[in-house]
Amino acid sequence: MQTRQIALACCISAAFALAACGSSQPSNQPISATGQSASPKPAAGSGQHRAVLALNGQPELTEDGKNIVVAVNVTNDGTGTFGSATEPDNVNLGAHAIDAAGKIVVNDLARGHLPQIAPGATEKASILLPVGETLGRSVQLLPVQEHVGWFDVWGTKPLVVGPFQNCKDAVMGKVCDASGKALPSQAAGYP
Repeated sequence: MQTRQIALACCISAAFALAACGSSQPSNQPISATGQSASPKPAAGSGQHRAVLALNGQPELTEDGKNIVVAVNVTNDGTGTFGSATEPDNVNLGAHAIDAAGKIVVNDLARGHLPQIAPGATEKASILLPVGETLGRSVQLLPVQEHVGWFDVWGTKPLVVGPFQNCKDAVMGKVCDASGKALPSQAAGYP
C-alpha cells in the first residue's frame, strides 16, 4: 500500500513539474482564438522578405483631424516581390504604437496598402494612424505578411515616427510632433 502511495506521489509530482515547465516558458507560438497554441505557417525564406523604410515628407493631420497620414518609401531589400496583392498571404504596411521605452502597447494599430514591390525597387506607401490611439506614443512602421509575421523577424528595421502629442499652445484638436511643432493639415483625402 505504501509503495502505491509513493508511486502515485511521484507521478503527481512529475506531472506538476512538467506542467509548470511547459506553462511558464515564453512562447513565440501564435495563440488561437481558443487560447491554444496555433501551428505557425512556415516562415518566408530568410532573404525573401526584407525591406528598408524611409519617411517621405512629414506626417500630416487629415482634414477631419482624426488620423495622422504618414507616407514612406519602401525599398524591397529581399529576393521576392511583395505587396498587398501577394497571395496567399498579402503584405501590407503595418503599425505598432510604442511607449517611451520602445515597448509595443498597441500591436495592430493600423494597416495601409502596399503596392507590389519587386526586388531592388522602391515604392511610396501611406498609412492612416488613428489620433486617439497615437497621442503620447511613437509608432513603428513595418511591412507585415498577414497570417505569417512582421518583417522585423526577417531583419527589417522598423521606421519609428513620433511621439505625437496634443499641442500645448494651439487650438484644440491640433497634434504636434516630438519637437512641439503642429502637424500640417491635408487639404482633402490622403495620398
